[in-house]
Amino acid sequence: MVLPAYNEAAKIEKTVLVTAETLSKVTDRFEIIIAEDGSTDGTDRIASMLSKKYAYVIHLHSDERQGRGKALNRAFKAASGEVLCYIDVDLATDMKYLDKLVRAISVDGYDFATGSRIMPESDAKRPFKREFASRGYNHLVRLFLRSKLYDHQCGFKAFRRKALFEILDEVENQHWFWDTELLVRAQHKGYRVLEFPVYWRHGGSSKVNLVKDVGGMGSEIFRLWGELYFPKLISGKGKVFLTAILAVLILTFVATFLGASDILDNVKHASFETLTLASLVYCISWPLRGIRFQQILKRLGNQYGLGFLTGTIFISQSANVILPARIGDLSRMYILKKSKDLSLTTSFSSLTVERVFDVVAITSIAILASSGATSRFELPPWMDSMIKLSGLAVIVFFAILFAVSFREGRTKKGKVSKISKKKNSPGGRLEKITDFASTFLHQMSIVAVRPGAFLTVTATSLLIWGMDILTCYLVLKAFPSAGINLSSTYMISLIFLAVAIGNIAKTFPITPGAIGTYEVALTAVFGLGGIKPEIAFTVAVVDHIIKNAITLIGGAFAISGLGLRWREVLFANTESLKG
Repeated sequence: MVLPAYNEAAKIEKTVLVTAETLSKVTDRFEIIIAEDGSTDGTDRIASMLSKKYAYVIHLHSDERQGRGKALNRAFKAASGEVLCYIDVDLATDMKYLDKLVRAISVDGYDFATGSRIMPESDAKRPFKREFASRGYNHLVRLFLRSKLYDHQCGFKAFRRKALFEILDEVENQHWFWDTELLVRAQHKGYRVLEFPVYWRHGGSSKVNLVKDVGGMGSEIFRLWGELYFPKLISGKGKVFLTAILAVLILTFVATFLGASDILDNVKHASFETLTLASLVYCISWPLRGIRFQQILKRLGNQYGLGFLTGTIFISQSANVILPARIGDLSRMYILKKSKDLSLTTSFSSLTVERVFDVVAITSIAILASSGATSRFELPPWMDSMIKLSGLAVIVFFAILFAVSFREGRTKKGKVSKISKKKNSPGGRLEKITDFASTFLHQMSIVAVRPGAFLTVTATSLLIWGMDILTCYLVLKAFPSAGINLSSTYMISLIFLAVAIGNIAKTFPITPGAIGTYEVALTAVFGLGGIKPEIAFTVAVVDHIIKNAITLIGGAFAISGLGLRWREVLFANTESLKG
């Protein structure tokens, strides 16, 4: 019997004694494992005392909280019985059902057994909000995961050892969704599962956070649904499809919420001439991107034509519009390797520097713009946290590079260690990794911390993002129905802040090209600043469409000009870079 315990000092001793007394009436051989999960209230000391006092008690301690599922996994793997059970420490389920639970496995031949608080015959009472959330959650599990059970989360379960261990390592969730995933996978594989009604009373305070944990469990339902019924979609190229669907769903939801008809009406009254001007302004930013990348590579001893480099950026950014998680950056590394035989280290370090200076520019813009925009409203915590996190990442990055540069200056070597010729030996591999890391840091420090290079790349980055912001400004100007004075300092600050927040959001690549998340971020900032939400969302969508369309068109021309194929650059990987 496993008792998962997190901060249960007030209950654990009584629960152990009641459980032992009940088990002694069911079987003459048992052990009780207290899976104590990083408690901070003294539960560990009580559990340790109980394990010393009673031979049948085993205490498994974790210094840090692992999560309910992980604690149960660890306990079951340490157990010696053929029938494995666990119950909640609060004894919310009447212990008279323990005999039925154990016999379902040991006598009746079931592989899994669980009590139920939701079956028609169940007698369960708990606060309304938890009852409502539980029933809604279990309904979704039955609907999407085709489960035949009513209640997946009741802390009163038993398993046949062999059956449990055949599934245990497949269960990915390590916290509250563990129960649900285990039972759903068991049914999916055809194991015999018994669910029976129980008498259950709410045992006091719950460790489940209704907002955080239930929301997370909801997302886990869709994760498991994809794995069980659409396995090809959640692996490899299928992820592109899923993330694209997510982007569409985000945009559809927001558009429906704000009023699709109002959004379409706004588009009809937009100034085509101003939108055209916005497109031309954004086109100017691309040669600037090429100039910046050219300067970075030049500092690293590599001189290439501006047209070629601008083309590689067009292609990689096009790939980032199509693929999730900025995988498109591999496309640029692949083209540089194939066309110019540029080393992986130099390619990687130059791209990293470019990305870092993008973050430097947009973070600086966000900080400056927030001081002007917040004269009329207060930044929500999530926006403030994004700016601070972005700024902290920049500080840490440059601190590391300054340390590397300082060390090189003191040693006066500035050289990287040579790779051992014994590449197949453990020492050779270690030296190869060390050499790559040393060269990578050295090359980044050449561009990032040397004054001349730093100022050049910073100025170019600010100019690039200035063009990006000017594009958004013109898109907003194209909608006269907004009725906004765009010449005011406040409104200019608001546009700067919106674009900066939108692009910081892009550093968390949930969807391809951050489609959906970018629009939501811009809409949120504009809405806080006093722009009507439907206008704000329309501007955000049109702004992103213009930028992505120009990116994809430029990428198509670059692909054709360099004699490449979309397939080879979109699905470039680390193996193709080695070739």
